[in-house]
Amino acid sequence: MTTSTSTTYRPTAPTRATATRLPRPRPHSGLPREPTDLTAALPPAFEAFCALNRSSYLDYARAHLPDVQAHRLVRRLLGELAVGWLDIISSPDPQGRAWTQLRTRVQMAAPALPALETCPPHQYDALVLHCKLGYTSARAAAVMGLDASKIRYLVLSATSARRQAARRLHPPPTARHAA
Repeated sequence: MTTSTSTTYRPTAPTRATATRLPRPRPHSGLPREPTDLTAALPPAFEAFCALNRSSYLDYARAHLPDVQAHRLVRRLLGELAVGWLDIISSPDPQGRAWTQLRTRVQMAAPALPALETCPPHQYDALVLHCKLGYTSARAAAVMGLDASKIRYLVLSATSARRQAARRLHPPPTARHAA
């Protein structure tokens, strides 16, 4: 008797030696990879500087300029400070240097009141921060890069007319354009 044995054909997976290798695409083709996040990375020290000073810079600018113009001025200033940050922090007084740049831009954008035109720059700033904005001597000193005793001296040595003029300081009204 003959028995037939039927065997079914089962393909087997090719072994590594006999497998045909297809080239895989290489993720790094020698060209530099495109960054996935195009946001500029700012130095942590500059971010801390902005966190500490942005609101004070805005307060000072708003005392002289309409709100929108003050925001633009401070935003532009902080951008310029970011670009020159290494130069600023290498100076002996980075806080004072940044404050001087703010004061210069505000003075170019808004003229001083007649009673304050002849006031020395540091005294003028101390009067605005202390008399107009209500900053303590310590806070004004930290913003301007001076000692608190210097701020107290500048405020107390000012004439009462200058102190009153600083209190009355207000930004000009926003210009309305006819539509």
